[in-house]
Amino acid sequence: MPDPPWREWVTPHKISLLILISEYVQSKAERSQGITDVFTKRNFSLALLKWIQSPDETLADLRREVEKLAEGDPSTAETVVGWLDNKLKEMAQDGLMVLTDFMQSLEQLFNLSAEGEEPLLQRAGVVGMFIRRMVLAFDKLSFSQVSSLYELLMDYCQEGKSSVRDNLDTSDAMEMADEGEGMRREDLEVGKEDSTILSYRQAQYYLSLGLQNNYNDAEASSPAELQQQVQRLLKSNPLFVEAHYLSYLNSMNVYEWCGAVQSLHLYFDRFSLHSQHNQQSKPNEDAMAARSYRYAALNLASLHCRFGHREEAMAVLQEAIRLAQVTNDNVCLQHALIWLSRLEQDESKVAMLLQRSVIRASVLTLPYLASMAVQMFTKLKAQAGLKPARVFEYLAKSNSLNCLHYIPELVASCFALQTALWQMYGKSAMSLLNIQLLLHGSGNPTTNHWDKELGCLVLSHLAVIHADQGNYTCVYEILQLLKEKFHHIKKNARVWMFAEQCINFDRALRNHKWTAAETAITSLAALDNTEAQYRRALLLKEKGDSVGACKHLQELLQKCREEPSTTITEIHAGVLLALGEVYTAASNLTTANSYFLQCLTLCKEHHLNHMATMAQLNIAHIQLLMKLPTQALALTEQVMPQVLSHGSLYNRSRAQFLLAKCQLASSDPKHPTQRKAAILSAIGTLGIALEGFQKVEAPARVKDVLYYQAQLYNEVGNSADRNRCALQFRQLDQQVPTNPTQILNIF
Repeated sequence: MPDPPWREWVTPHKISLLILISEYVQSKAERSQGITDVFTKRNFSLALLKWIQSPDETLADLRREVEKLAEGDPSTAETVVGWLDNKLKEMAQDGLMVLTDFMQSLEQLFNLSAEGEEPLLQRAGVVGMFIRRMVLAFDKLSFSQVSSLYELLMDYCQEGKSSVRDNLDTSDAMEMADEGEGMRREDLEVGKEDSTILSYRQAQYYLSLGLQNNYNDAEASSPAELQQQVQRLLKSNPLFVEAHYLSYLNSMNVYEWCGAVQSLHLYFDRFSLHSQHNQQSKPNEDAMAARSYRYAALNLASLHCRFGHREEAMAVLQEAIRLAQVTNDNVCLQHALIWLSRLEQDESKVAMLLQRSVIRASVLTLPYLASMAVQMFTKLKAQAGLKPARVFEYLAKSNSLNCLHYIPELVASCFALQTALWQMYGKSAMSLLNIQLLLHGSGNPTTNHWDKELGCLVLSHLAVIHADQGNYTCVYEILQLLKEKFHHIKKNARVWMFAEQCINFDRALRNHKWTAAETAITSLAALDNTEAQYRRALLLKEKGDSVGACKHLQELLQKCREEPSTTITEIHAGVLLALGEVYTAASNLTTANSYFLQCLTLCKEHHLNHMATMAQLNIAHIQLLMKLPTQALALTEQVMPQVLSHGSLYNRSRAQFLLAKCQLASSDPKHPTQRKAAILSAIGTLGIALEGFQKVEAPARVKDVLYYQAQLYNEVGNSADRNRCALQFRQLDQQVPTNPTQILNIF
């Protein structure tokens, strides 16, 4: 029969802890010199709790921690360390009998009290239970095992090693009575390269620390180290099935899907075996087992959902719902309801499920789930094209719940959702404001999100905004910070990797560095295939390959129309915009205008103001090419406030360039005074556009502006400035030659 999971054994480290406890209790009972400072007593008591639950340490580490507890009181530190050193020295000099007498004397500690007061040590307390377990485990040892333990204690004192498995003579290890409880041969031989054995209770404590650190990237171990720790837990305690769940979370952090599925399956299988071996379990243990099954099934459903296995996810989710209904677990049912909304494909049914989840969670007083469902409902309605005022009204309800019940993680999540919504609606200034609130609005360390996924999202978005303004020095400083805090083996690395490749692509595209742009697309394909395909079409468009660009864009357009629920609306609008620009470059203005109008209609339906503005500017450019300068100028002036307020520096410069061309085209050459005023105004506007193009590193656009400026200076008779612009154009053209078919033919 396998050993019960709560088996304990005596180790040199635990003997050292027993010495400290014994001396501390005796000093309090005798009121002799010991730990007198109140703060030191408190620190010592808290440290004892940690040492009892933590893995074994070397003697040097234990002494160092004891000395650290009384840094402000050297005499107390010397006294406490002296307790440990003197007793160990006595055991080393006088032999095995001192160790045996010491273990037998521990029972007397429960009878010690200070002059009529209650006993200093309670049998039912944490320390009391620890002493009783150690005494019981020591009493069950055979003589040969006690001798081996003494040899280990001597090595522990001399070399500072707390090894049970490296030095113990396995031939002396004998099975104990009482249904095999105690040390087994397998326990002594497993993993000799790892010298620390963990008891079942230590494994539980270690697991709780691992789960806490899993949500705090600043304190988390690397995935490789954590996986080694999981293996050590399983070698010391083969029936410790919770370790498989920790392995599942670790695999999810590094997107190791096969390992995640395998860990969850092992969790189910080992839990079944554990339940079969533990036939005499208590009712509360049965309830915990059923609860573990339910939530493990929820995790498996979420995993299938990530893979797109809708039928498998639905089957597992139905099993979790059935188990939750049997035990009336409302929290699990609410989680399952939210996952049902994720798996449902009909938007009307999704909205109904989320509304039901909000109502039910409010009735059951589950504010966290209610607020999360409200945020999901808000996101759904925003993607469906609901008016922004209504969307932010829903979001305000989530915010009120978060503030009322103090849910800091969802408060930050609400700010992040607001940031994304403002960006989608084309209000980058408001988006930046929300980023600043997230980064600097909370001075409470408990709500610090720098080391979590939210911090990675916010900083990545901030890097993109700086790139849009041409501040590449700030961009790469932020990216370097992200690489240091969220290195490539963390789950959040995909966020900043995606932002980095998008920034690199945009910069390379404007610089006409096709190889660098191709490299960025290849990297993007591993993160988001749709985005990579869209940017490949943009690259082909800039290179002048209209046929290839049109082919890729038509494929994307068909996908957007056939699968609207799985396609981002901004991608759909961007595809229509790019198709219109391709046809504009090919001088097919009628077809181009139809695509721009489709893009404008789509953006108006979903309130994508920035994309709508870009579509209107392209329509104005077509009107200019069709010899309708007055209409083009009116439309351009109409959308300029939106572009100048919330557009990127590149788009602002494009709009300024178009405005200058419209001003010139709408001026009457028959009126010299009016014409000259229009030229001077256009020269100033072109100067602003030139500075912007230079800052964002767009040499082809700089050449276009210089060409226009030289023409205008020539028309007003300013030969010096004309020659200067011509010289700059020639020097730049030698460095970055441009495809002649694209010069001045696109917006």
